[in-house]
Amino acid sequence: MYLLSNKCVKYQDDLLMKNEMNEHRKISVVMCTYNGSKFIDEQITSILNQEYENFELVIVDDHSIDDTWKKLQAWQEKSNLITIYKNQSNLGYNKNFEKAILLASGDFIAISDQDDIWLPQKLTKLLQPFNDEKIVLAHNRSVRLENGRLRFKSAQLHYHFEGNDTRKLFMFNQVNGHDMMFRQELVNKFVPIPKGMMYDWWIAVTATCYGKIASVNEFLVYHRIHSENSFFSKNAASKKKELDLEDSLKLFSTIKELKEESKTYLTAFLELVTRHNKQEKGFDFKLFQFLYRDRKIVFGHKKRMFPDVSYLKYAIKYAKMNFKNKGVSF
Repeated sequence: MYLLSNKCVKYQDDLLMKNEMNEHRKISVVMCTYNGSKFIDEQITSILNQEYENFELVIVDDHSIDDTWKKLQAWQEKSNLITIYKNQSNLGYNKNFEKAILLASGDFIAISDQDDIWLPQKLTKLLQPFNDEKIVLAHNRSVRLENGRLRFKSAQLHYHFEGNDTRKLFMFNQVNGHDMMFRQELVNKFVPIPKGMMYDWWIAVTATCYGKIASVNEFLVYHRIHSENSFFSKNAASKKKELDLEDSLKLFSTIKELKEESKTYLTAFLELVTRHNKQEKGFDFKLFQFLYRDRKIVFGHKKRMFPDVSYLKYAIKYAKMNFKNKGVSF
């Protein structure tokens, strides 16, 4: 009993020491803005109200033409936590986030959209998994905020990604930028972000090659959906044309640190997608076989009442779809 008690005390002391160590580590929150005047004040306020205090807020404006820059200047005057930069021309949100990340000086980097709302405990909760040295990236859940209402139902239709099985990320990105925090050491592993590649997808895939991704299974972000959103708006000036699935897979295949199992899987998948894109419209039985055989890898993040029935439908759907020039929002 005495030995067990000593072990418990030592565990508690180690945990306390790790938590104290984390409290002294600096977090860089990086935000990219583009014509975000309508919601920017609410988001910056939610970030400055974080429970965790040792952080900086780095904001890079992508050549806004509304009064976003004027608001950012006012915020910088109010808070010494904020540093702002303005691009002389529009880079698009992918390259702008790369620039913002490279300007970060913290031990950890957290990504922020310009129009969301963060819950006060977000940074504190995201930092906790990094007590494990194998964790290189952590992400929380977010819930959509549409027309003033929180859409928890749609958020609960997916399992939250964790671990380092890269294969599960090849077809669908399951780690959103506005939910993630990663170690500073990861930056030189994923920079430069390839042109046209979704920055958060690239970071997530790269992270699984160098360590593990941790799931913080709590809703810590209200992700605002609106017509001016740079990602969801088709006409946003900051949204550059993204790569389609075939080109994205080709880029993933260039990551030297991919595990052998992932390389083998990716080679087979890319070959099928390339072949499928060259065919005329119609059902591709070989692609269907691949998708349905590996349904738990490809579609396993989708939470469904009758999963095998749903996975069969998905396999049929994507075996009919031509991915060419569709981006990744298929």
